Amino acid sequence: MILPLTNDEKSRLQRLNQQKEVVFALKKLFLNACIDEPVTGGVQELAAERLAQAIIRKTFHDLEVIQPDSPAGTNIGNLV
Repeated sequence: MILPLTNDEKSRLQRLNQQKEVVFALKKLFLNACIDEPVTGGVQELAAERLAQAIIRKTFHDLEVIQPDSPAGTNIGNLV
């Protein structure tokens, strides 16, 4: 990972994820940005477009499941 996320940033993204309308709008913005660019129709361009879409979808999946790292020694499990 080129720019690793801090725990604080992960927490902020987790809170952002709770705003489903905002996340959906961001997803539409990113997908529209990579789809709206004119593609000449060549195989390489179409493959690049599909790759960009897959990366954006994976990024939003990662946002959906992001969790801050728990502090060392902290047991989060069910104690019952």
